[in-house]
Amino acid sequence: MGKYVLQRIAYMLVTLFIIATATFFLMKLLPGSPFNSVASKLSDEQMAILLSRYGLDEPIPVQYFKYIAGMIQGDLGISFQFNNREVTDLITSRIGPSAQLGAQAMVIGSIIGIFVGMAAAIRHNSWVDYTANFVSIIGISIPSFVFAGLLQYYLAGELSLFPTAFWDGPEYTVLPTLALMIFPLAICARFMRTEMMEVLGSDYIELARAKGVNNSAIMFKHAMRNALVPVITVMGPMTVSLMTGTLVIEQIFVIPGLGEQFVSSINSNDYPMIMGTTMFYSILFISVILIVDLLYGVIDPRIRVSGGKD
Repeated sequence: MGKYVLQRIAYMLVTLFIIATATFFLMKLLPGSPFNSVASKLSDEQMAILLSRYGLDEPIPVQYFKYIAGMIQGDLGISFQFNNREVTDLITSRIGPSAQLGAQAMVIGSIIGIFVGMAAAIRHNSWVDYTANFVSIIGISIPSFVFAGLLQYYLAGELSLFPTAFWDGPEYTVLPTLALMIFPLAICARFMRTEMMEVLGSDYIELARAKGVNNSAIMFKHAMRNALVPVITVMGPMTVSLMTGTLVIEQIFVIPGLGEQFVSSINSNDYPMIMGTTMFYSILFISVILIVDLLYGVIDPRIRVSGGKD
């Protein structure tokens, strides 16, 4: 297991290096510069001083190696847009609301979805199964911002149960969490239903029933653990997506998250902010994939990872 983990970490570092390199050079292909908004007001000498201050007058290879060297040391640079603040500080200050909202939506949505999928599989071809399928289709087909608008109109506007927007306490997280949790709920319910039905029809489940094992033990000790393996696979990428925040939801509920800041940096060609946020997303995503791989052996004891092989 230790050798496998070290091997995966090595792959992660190579992947991050490729992402950093691709992101850097793609930024250089963007039209304009970070100073487009003030370029018309500055003389050529002033613009040259500004470019020199941020090292943008140096050859691109020199800028690239400086960026990679800084990233290795944990320095993601200084934002051109946000008052010359460190990119690391900006990400740290904005990730809190996005992570909290995404974590709440993922935990609540996945737990409900797993049990909905189990109920649908157990009550196959009943009204429970049909209702679960309907909920899954709706949750996958309709974007979260549609649910956000409906929740704002009915629960905040008509019934005045929750605040309409802003981010100022636990009650402000309820509506955006509900809007975001629909998708993981639907995905988990759909996968869990499919896998649970397959597991319940397997030979070892029939053998357990023949031996007189009670239904609760069959469902939770045997069937559920095996059915969870593919569900965990899809939960990994969904966790990253939700924890880094959903831009549209953040805009609708006026949440000061990382997504809003990222789009603003793209509009202003804020190279360090774009590259720093991209690297943060990449590190988080790759780390979650590694954790998911390791969880396989915990959920299903038949899976053993040693030296990179099953």
